[in-house]
Amino acid sequence: MIPIPDTDKRRFIRYELLDCARVTVSPQDVYQSIVVDIGLGGLQMRARNRTASGAHVAITVGRDDADPLELQAEVRHCVPMGDTDLHSIGVRFTPRNHDERLAIAEYVHSVFQRQCELLSN
Repeated sequence: MIPIPDTDKRRFIRYELLDCARVTVSPQDVYQSIVVDIGLGGLQMRARNRTASGAHVAITVGRDDADPLELQAEVRHCVPMGDTDLHSIGVRFTPRNHDERLAIAEYVHSVFQRQCELLSN
């Protein structure tokens, strides 16, 4: 689990992971990223592409044990990462309905369970 500074305004705990994702900003603007942490409210990823704050994106997260997860989100920040060609992109989920909220909760729970299993071994 990532420690969250006191100044962080997140409402939900974030869990570390490394999952591949495809980000669709528009039909002509699609790129690959790596999801590095996730919580019930959003996720953080790394990508070479820059996406403007406020942009609405669709994120497809690959999962080994299930169908890919389709997420709707709003980009909250996109900042260059030091001496690399990567950007740190933070998004807030914007589910359109109950089923999408449930899918997010189930996915976050599965990440939590995987981490618990790793700790108990």
